[in-house]
Amino acid sequence: MIADGATYMTLSTVPPVNSRLLFRERVTDYHCHILPGIDDGAETLESALSMARLFHEAGYREIYCTSHQIRGKFEASAADILDARSRLQAELVRANIPIRLLVGCEHYLDEFLLDTMKQPLLLEGTNLFLVEIPAFMAIELVKEILFQVTCRGYVPLIAHPERCSLLELADQGEKKSKFWDSWTTRNASVDNEVSLLRYLQDIGCQFQANLGSFHGFYGKFIQNKAKSFEKASIYTHIGTDAHNPDHLKQILKPPI
Repeated sequence: MIADGATYMTLSTVPPVNSRLLFRERVTDYHCHILPGIDDGAETLESALSMARLFHEAGYREIYCTSHQIRGKFEASAADILDARSRLQAELVRANIPIRLLVGCEHYLDEFLLDTMKQPLLLEGTNLFLVEIPAFMAIELVKEILFQVTCRGYVPLIAHPERCSLLELADQGEKKSKFWDSWTTRNASVDNEVSLLRYLQDIGCQFQANLGSFHGFYGKFIQNKAKSFEKASIYTHIGTDAHNPDHLKQILKPPI
């Protein structure tokens, strides 16, 4: 269910028929790697245009271009991202694909994250700071960094929380597989993981689901976790997290 007072959009193919997610007339993807040559997303202009056509056919009207920001790996400047958006938007106009491109970044939560806060690239038109939490981060460090983000007046939007083993509902924590346990036993107990999700909610974080998670794109465990999060009204936004046309085709397929 969309949080009270939110005006965000989701795609009507998500997830099952009895979904509690709120659907509206306009459709926006809040997480996509469509800008060519910026990160590990679209490699060429042709690939980006193919993705845009697929989005348009699926009913999308706006796409947030959320390129990775990972120190030492993907470090495109705000100017580079804005220029890439402008160039791709011009190509969409030439190709008669009526989709509006908005900018943002998918920030990687690490010990260097706060260094980017001097001039953060928020989701355009909002105060949302899209951030990915890696599974190996110490929980107390996650709490401290995201609290500092809120102190600067921004709202952390947690990317695909269903894929982060540090974030669990209470009943899920009791049923975790050995695979996920292997990632988290060094970090904290299940109680601490539950408290992390609750803590992030308490400080005002919002949460972005990946559309593919509901289709089983990342496996059955993630699919079930996404459905549980959706049922518990954790999510406030949804995105494809698409990186290329083939990836997007699979994500946009109606669930079986």
